[in-house]
Amino acid sequence: MENVRPAQFSPHLISDTLKALYTGVIDLIYPPLCLICDQRIAHARLEICGSCLEEFKLIGRPHTQFSVPGEIYISGAWALFEFDKPFQQLIHHLKYSRRRKPIGIVLNHYESQILDQLPTNKIDLVISIPLHPRKFRERGYNQVDNMSQWLTEKLDTELGNQFVKRKKYTTSQTKLNAEERMKNVRAAFGVTDKTAIKGKHVLLVDDVLTTGATANALAELLAQSGASKIDLITLSTPQYGNA
Repeated sequence: MENVRPAQFSPHLISDTLKALYTGVIDLIYPPLCLICDQRIAHARLEICGSCLEEFKLIGRPHTQFSVPGEIYISGAWALFEFDKPFQQLIHHLKYSRRRKPIGIVLNHYESQILDQLPTNKIDLVISIPLHPRKFRERGYNQVDNMSQWLTEKLDTELGNQFVKRKKYTTSQTKLNAEERMKNVRAAFGVTDKTAIKGKHVLLVDDVLTTGATANALAELLAQSGASKIDLITLSTPQYGNA
């Protein structure tokens, strides 16, 4: 009689099945809700319902003015979405609720419109505005790193976060005016490898553009390190039409 081998079960298949069952039970007991409107969504991994996703408003044009005093080292700036209440909620979750996945969902949904806004000449490096190590430990992550990684992949370029650092722990910029913001971030940054910056077109990435003081402080240092051009992209700005 021919020997019949017992069926082989993959540990990974069993693990994935158990995870799917667990997720299904949790979703049944605690239905996943949209982060913006609190309406029920089909899957917890979506985190934003289709209606809210469609209602985010793209600004669709670059900013041309900065309210930070002094010389501006940023050639072009783009704040992608209007800073209305729904998008403010999204930013709040990104910064304080460890909800980074929804940003990828938003960027993918508006991919073509976002990429159409950016410079047509090649960007060499994409760099997140760095957090101070203390702030990084407090938060556990840099809230714009996922966006920087997304842009790096879409623009087929290099991620350069390792070439900059934040040396100075700065207080919150929220209640400071433009001049106070500039003083607050003066000498806040450092470059770890000037040869990697020299001659490069750099795209800086941040979450919210208010006066531009923070990004401009880093841009000044990059310019001094030999960067050929520095642009800036952020998710949003509270000053529509004015950076």
